[in-house]
Amino acid sequence: MAPAVAWPEPAPPVLRLPSTVRPVHYALDLTLLPAEPTYSGTVTIDVEVREPVRQVWLHAQELQVTQARVLLGGRTLEAKAVTASEGRLGLLLPEPIGPGAAQLVLSFSGRVDRERSQGLYGVEEGGESYLYTFFEPIDARRAFPCFDEPGFKVPWRLRLTVKQEHVALANHAVVSEEPQSGGLKRVTFAESRPMPSYLVAFVVGPFDLVEGAPVGRAQVPLRFVVPKGRGAETAYAAQVTPRLVTLLEDFFDDTYPYEKLDVAVVPRYWGTMEHPGLVALGQPLTLIRPGEETPERRQAYANIAIHELGHYWFGNVVTCQWWDDIWLNESLTSWLDQKITDQFEPAWSYALESQAESTVFALRTDSLTHTSPVRKPIATNDDIIGSFDNATTYAKGASLLNMLGGWLGEERLRDALRAHVRQHTWGLTTSDDFLATLGKSLGAEAAQVFRGYVDQPGVPRISAELSCQKGAAPRLKLAQERFLPAGSPGTAPQTWTVPVCVRAGTGTASSRACVVLAEAASEVELPVQGCPTWLLLNAGGSGYYRVGYSREQLARLLAVPAGTLSTAERLALLSDVEAAVSRGDMPLGEALRLVPATAADPQRLILQGGNQLLSALRQDWLSGPERLRFKAWLRELYGPRARALGWLPKPGESDDVKQTRGMLLFRAVVSGEDPVLSEEAGRLARAWLADRKRVPAESAYLALSVAMRQGDRALFQQVLAQARATKEPAERARLLGTLGGLQEPALLQEAFTLITGTEFDVRDTVHILLRAFFSPETRPLAWAFYQQHFDALAAKMRSDELGGLISIVGTFCDETRQAEVEALLRPRVAQIEGGTRVLSRELESIRLCLESKRRHQPSVLEFLRTSGKARR
Repeated sequence: MAPAVAWPEPAPPVLRLPSTVRPVHYALDLTLLPAEPTYSGTVTIDVEVREPVRQVWLHAQELQVTQARVLLGGRTLEAKAVTASEGRLGLLLPEPIGPGAAQLVLSFSGRVDRERSQGLYGVEEGGESYLYTFFEPIDARRAFPCFDEPGFKVPWRLRLTVKQEHVALANHAVVSEEPQSGGLKRVTFAESRPMPSYLVAFVVGPFDLVEGAPVGRAQVPLRFVVPKGRGAETAYAAQVTPRLVTLLEDFFDDTYPYEKLDVAVVPRYWGTMEHPGLVALGQPLTLIRPGEETPERRQAYANIAIHELGHYWFGNVVTCQWWDDIWLNESLTSWLDQKITDQFEPAWSYALESQAESTVFALRTDSLTHTSPVRKPIATNDDIIGSFDNATTYAKGASLLNMLGGWLGEERLRDALRAHVRQHTWGLTTSDDFLATLGKSLGAEAAQVFRGYVDQPGVPRISAELSCQKGAAPRLKLAQERFLPAGSPGTAPQTWTVPVCVRAGTGTASSRACVVLAEAASEVELPVQGCPTWLLLNAGGSGYYRVGYSREQLARLLAVPAGTLSTAERLALLSDVEAAVSRGDMPLGEALRLVPATAADPQRLILQGGNQLLSALRQDWLSGPERLRFKAWLRELYGPRARALGWLPKPGESDDVKQTRGMLLFRAVVSGEDPVLSEEAGRLARAWLADRKRVPAESAYLALSVAMRQGDRALFQQVLAQARATKEPAERARLLGTLGGLQEPALLQEAFTLITGTEFDVRDTVHILLRAFFSPETRPLAWAFYQQHFDALAAKMRSDELGGLISIVGTFCDETRQAEVEALLRPRVAQIEGGTRVLSRELESIRLCLESKRRHQPSVLEFLRTSGKARR
């Protein structure tokens, strides 16, 4: 009888896996039957053992490891598999191994996720079952044992055993299909390029494959992988995707890096992911039925496809070493998708619009004290989830690159990014590596600017005093401080290295100069003749900072001749006015007097820029009569242009006119409740529900949202019946979401029951609740439901989805509600990845809103009184 093995005591790593054992190659073999609840597989991992060990740690979560062996120099050791929290898997060994090469062979089984779509997940559509994968950031461990960290970037070979009639696809090309007993086949794929576990992908099911034109310099095959019977809906995607790949190749001056491009059209928008060779793009983006192509849908597909394919270079070819540098993937690609979308269709003015919106989003979030830096320290799995922060990881990082391009030139920045990719092709990189490339390509000052912004949270506020003396060049005294809204608890002084680009002029003539402000204050000489009459402290509008203009400086800027300032500069100026309101430097009532000029402006983006100022006014600050007066002002402001354009597009209209129509109708009808346009919306909505061909898609959903405000039981039942009947998941979600606009309490309560019911996916029905939160009239009902059912919803949702559910409480501006939010969520968020961070940010937003109400409500009421008198 063999003696009992004295197994070592498990010593799991705190977070990161130790470097003593590293994977160098994977062979993954799975049997996947989409209708079955479980699956089985074997993974063989070639590893490098760097020093003697008696336990090996990797990852596996909610998997059953049935056998674990270590192959070592012709010997086989049976290992004991043990688990620890957060998906850590230990292999205890009967004796030490290493240093040297070894193989880990693990047999396992797992369960297909059909609720949260994590890891390997299943979806039923049209009576058929399909399997998909979604692993970023740390869900590959839910599908198979692996070293689930981005720094373990190695080749993979996949082999899938599936039904004979099913399609099975993965990152790389199929090299063989061998029939198996029981009506199965074994599909083997080519060995992959080096990739981390989160980029592994495969799909299995009765898919249709739609061939597209070859893409890229190497003319690799393009296919769309769609649920059975939906191939015709890929027409727009198939038409434009080859050109998107060409534009990306031209930007990087590099050939598309894989041997094929399969587009896996996954069920939901969020499932979009940059898997090598098998990019995932959501059905709401990619599948457009004939007659439902709108400017918004064309733009959404092109932009998101560019983003995900851009990750092929920023993320796949060059991969971050650890999650603290995931901003390198997301910031660089967010900046890139704006630029390439603009090249794809210049008439959309996409880069200008997107840069303005994303910069404002980042600036607002960055002004909170509970915000994170772009580069986030990672100490827990919770931090990994939280590192994918839209405002900082994506929008702020992209805005910093935009500032760099505005300061030093777009071509120089492009060349620096090309150098970054070439230097680290198929390797790993860190922030230090990226900053070293910036320093080499753009100069040490550029790297210093970027590091200062990336490593600390917050946004600088730049102010200036102009000094002119006869016979001498004008001088500018610049100062910086952290921008903080009125009522903010932040006090600590901060400084950044800021490239401040200035335009100084008289009339329409001006000169531009850029200086780098590295101290709290500095004085510079302006390269202009004579004393300028106006001063713009964000020339080009690309600076990532707030500008604190004096009253006189602002008045002079607002009075410059039309056409003197660019659209980007005007948008930045409007943003700085909004910041002055937020800081308490300007009464909101005074700022609202600038809105009429934006409402009449022929530039759609300026019209949109006026919304920044309108968004500062909370309707729940107003009494019933005051709210009616505000709505009347909006109707007067936006109604004439909205009525002139009407609800329906006209032949030959540009996309710009169509988008302007939607913006004007929203303000005049949704915000202003224009009775004539509202009545027409009701007729159009009912006509569209009766026959989709009678109303263009671009008008239909807005009309339905308006009609739902006055919706009766008949409309409610009609929309619900169509949501039940449709076979298109994206349409079902949109139809259900409109029910959140119901104003009749009994009907809204009935709609809420759909959220906790079992008939629909909660990720579709939760939009009923979220929409109800945005109306002051229905928010109390929504909050009561939220309080009662939060735990039930949390049990059905992913942590990243719960972040959105928590953030909705930031719509409150009420001390009673603030206390209720704290009481409900504070005990719960510790169990939700990223929840504590989100709640802290939203509670700070509520506190700042209360202070803003205290400061600005009097000026708003005075504005409404005087604007009403002016109309009479």
